[in-house]
Amino acid sequence: MNILFLNSIEKETYGGMEEWIRLAASGLTQRGHSVTAAGRAGSDYLRRMAETSTSVGILELDISGDFNPVTISKLRKFMSVHETDIVVVNFNKDIRLGGLAARWVDGPRVIWSVGLDISKDNLVHRYLTPRLIDGVIVPSQALKRQITRFGYIKTGTVEVIPIGIDDNDFVRPSRKAALDLRRRYGLPKACTVAVTAGRFVEQKGHRYLIEAASAIVKQHPEVIFLFLGDGPLHGKLQSRIADLNLEKHFVLAGMLDNIDSELAGADLMIHPSIEEPFGIVLLEGMRAGLPIVASRVGGIPEVVIEGETATLVEPCNAKQLSEAVHGLLAAPSKMESFGLAGQRRWRAEFRVDTMIDKLEEYLTTLVAQMSHHG
Repeated sequence: MNILFLNSIEKETYGGMEEWIRLAASGLTQRGHSVTAAGRAGSDYLRRMAETSTSVGILELDISGDFNPVTISKLRKFMSVHETDIVVVNFNKDIRLGGLAARWVDGPRVIWSVGLDISKDNLVHRYLTPRLIDGVIVPSQALKRQITRFGYIKTGTVEVIPIGIDDNDFVRPSRKAALDLRRRYGLPKACTVAVTAGRFVEQKGHRYLIEAASAIVKQHPEVIFLFLGDGPLHGKLQSRIADLNLEKHFVLAGMLDNIDSELAGADLMIHPSIEEPFGIVLLEGMRAGLPIVASRVGGIPEVVIEGETATLVEPCNAKQLSEAVHGLLAAPSKMESFGLAGQRRWRAEFRVDTMIDKLEEYLTTLVAQMSHHG
């Protein structure tokens, strides 16, 4: 198959869906499919795609409006020349740009891969979206329920394909990884590292963890909270940490291309999201053998197993969050049990090969159906 992934994410931004595209594109290329990633020229998304696999083609676009005729024309020309079978789109803008180009060529099937509920109940969405897409992929049942609630996306057109991630070279528990992490960030050898990874945006709920930290460090003064990520709320979060006199308990490490070594050396993962359709970082935490404290929202209860691999709390609740973290830190055997169970769950359910199997089967079936009908 000839597959085009179109993602108009802003140049400096890289999130869960961009990581999904990177994994999917790389996996499908290894299976012999021809894959191209299209996005904004100079974007972090395209840079990481190019670094991941020399086999994945790169199509740089000047993306502005949802109906930009120059962008649509360039996409149409690419699809025509490369005989594109499948166009996988991400944002609503991508549905319009990629969908109109594909309909102009009258060949490629358009799949909307949704990582976040961006469906809207207005005339443009109700009229255009069903006419410009041929199928929908979501990572969780929770997100499927969200995007079908308005009725114009039919339940039968939505395929749930959970995200999967690769294995890595780290074996936990690793004393070396733990010592390396503490040395890298200048932390005490005996500290407990609680890691939180995600963009500094409201939906990730960092501020509730900062509020909870005051109570946590009173009982566990050895805890250091390691924030991996960056974003528009950086200044606000830093100010709140200072207001609560918690500077010595927090490390803001910035946005890293790879967080495997940080996770391998940490002791606990905390994921206080307010909204989370899936949560790739939870898979990374389970792969690293980390016990998890997370919010009971969106697709998170489908990824972890409450009481077995993770403790779940209500979102936006600093008190519950602090109690849950204390409950794990006070029970080392429970932490170890959660970590091992998480690793087993990742291996059984969320490996990247499992995801690529399902994705390849879905796309192949769709192309065959369309060819038959055509």
